[in-house]
Amino acid sequence: MDQDEHIEFDTDEQGMSANASASSQFTSRSVFGKQEVPGMAAWLMKKGIISNETQAKGILIGIVVVDFIIAGIIFYYFVIK
Repeated sequence: MDQDEHIEFDTDEQGMSANASASSQFTSRSVFGKQEVPGMAAWLMKKGIISNETQAKGILIGIVVVDFIIAGIIFYYFVIK
């Protein structure tokens, strides 16, 4: 018998693994044990663009995706072509 045949995963009530559910939640960074909202998220909330940190996560991921697309276009036209 292989060692891999006896692997078990911890699951919560919904059947998700404990690590997957913990990593899918957005948590603020902690500095010296004090919870702190990341700077860009705090700025977006202060300007009224978003109302909570979960929305900030979505906006910031969107900005990163757009940046990668722009970088790819620039790379294609100026390096490859």
